[in-house]
Amino acid sequence: MRFSARLEASKGNRVAVLEDAPRATRIGYIKGILDSCVGTGGGYRYGRKEPLEITETHTAFIALIRDEADPWDYDDQSAWGALTLHLKECAWAEFYDFVELLGALLIKKEAEGPFDEPDHFKKYQTKVNALFQEDGIGWTLGDKAELYRQVPKSLAKRIASTETLLTDRFDTARIHYQKALTYLHRHPIDEANSIKEIVSALESVARVLLPKATTLGDAVKLLRKDAKYAPHFIDSLEKLYAFSNVTPLVRHGHAKAGRPLLAEAELALFMGAAFIRYLIDMGKEGA
Repeated sequence: MRFSARLEASKGNRVAVLEDAPRATRIGYIKGILDSCVGTGGGYRYGRKEPLEITETHTAFIALIRDEADPWDYDDQSAWGALTLHLKECAWAEFYDFVELLGALLIKKEAEGPFDEPDHFKKYQTKVNALFQEDGIGWTLGDKAELYRQVPKSLAKRIASTETLLTDRFDTARIHYQKALTYLHRHPIDEANSIKEIVSALESVARVLLPKATTLGDAVKLLRKDAKYAPHFIDSLEKLYAFSNVTPLVRHGHAKAGRPLLAEAELALFMGAAFIRYLIDMGKEGA
């Protein structure tokens, strides 16, 4: 990591970039990563080491984002300039579309190649994630060439440990829980559906533990009758359920426009995961 990046990181107040693709990051990607992945036509017999051809890759990008060919319809001699200019000028989300696309093309190339095909994707993935980390980009490229939000290791462990509780009779809850994580951590982020799914996961757990309940609201009423559950915790659970019901785009139709904030979706996820652990632990025999 370069000195200036270390300096910014040491200040402790650098916010992860989620909805932007800074020019410096684009240039770093083009000069430090892209040129080792794509090259001119001619094939390996002419000595080209790059696994992908420039014009074919650019054409795939244009098709993916449904852009017009012009002004990117250059001849082969201008192919590199056309692609790099496009990546410098496209919308920030489209830049990340290309990052994912190139990864997917490398994976496909390796699958179609001989058994001794170099591991191009792993090298690409490593370089991309190193660049993003240095530039404070809040995305990381996963093993399937999909971008996910970077999650602190300590939090990731907590999230994973919660998922391990959702087995056997909690299988349905696990599906909802996995969806909640996916909606919040993948690109693009879907805050509303993440909240909906974490509340659905919580509701599913409650219905397993309290067979008489048909909704999370019913479960709250039953939990209040059991002295072993802290009343203030149940109040918080009820508030989370109420929030999901009154927030636009989450569980019910609303006349007012709007959508939940990322911070609200994160809080809902963390609260939901904590309540899942709490209910399962308290519901164990002898608790």
